[in-house]
Amino acid sequence: MDRDFNRDTLEKAFPDGLIGCRVHFFDTIDSTNSYAAMLAAAGAREGEVVIADCQTAGRGRLRGRVWQSPPGRNLYTSVILRPDVPPVSAPGLTLVAGVAVAELLDGYCPVSLKWPNDALAGGRKISGILTEMRSTKSTVDFVVVGIGINVNMEPCDFQEELRTLSTSLKEQTSTEISRLDLTARLYRLLEKWYRIFLGEGLGPVRDRWLECSDIVGKTVEITDRDVVQRGTCQGIDDEGMLLVVDGKGRTVPVRSGDVTIQKER
Repeated sequence: MDRDFNRDTLEKAFPDGLIGCRVHFFDTIDSTNSYAAMLAAAGAREGEVVIADCQTAGRGRLRGRVWQSPPGRNLYTSVILRPDVPPVSAPGLTLVAGVAVAELLDGYCPVSLKWPNDALAGGRKISGILTEMRSTKSTVDFVVVGIGINVNMEPCDFQEELRTLSTSLKEQTSTEISRLDLTARLYRLLEKWYRIFLGEGLGPVRDRWLECSDIVGKTVEITDRDVVQRGTCQGIDDEGMLLVVDGKGRTVPVRSGDVTIQKER
């Protein structure tokens, strides 16, 4: 396990740039997203980050899902952003984070993005993203972007029911990965794509996201609570919603749900 992943080294790792301008590091915390939201509500600066070696209550995007967060293995971080965009545009930050994660992980192994917030390696989940926003009707107060990456977990570290569904960089590369280097690269890429999003809108981000995914033209099934939709993915709209053509030829925008690509028969 990497011994350089601690408060001192992390505080020195990001001397320049927006993201990582201040580091809040914890050996153990319930949820980096929850703590980052508390900091943001109290006035924390844009770019401040929360990092933990272990989470006791890491959260997945869908209600009730828990992100497995053992110590000494992975990266659990949340970033505070205060974008000057209307609230309707803020969900695009999930795609911003997805592109940054995909470009990061692609330096280690082939990955693909699953809408809206997962990265897959070998068809199994290697990273998840959880964005949470506080806003008024017309103004974004803050967005917390939470990112979890399975870095050095062994197959036996995963809960038994997750072993066929999840993977890690170490499993994919047979190499121990420096979490400090990984974190520094992630923040640089996230800042790069965040600035593109602020300066040029969602278009370039969406185009890059689609390059990192293989979903367009595929038959998909979207499950959102008890509602299941099927159709052919057409792309992503200007608000980051998935566009699906249903059986009647109608283009339906999908805001949320668990998406699976259906195998061709």
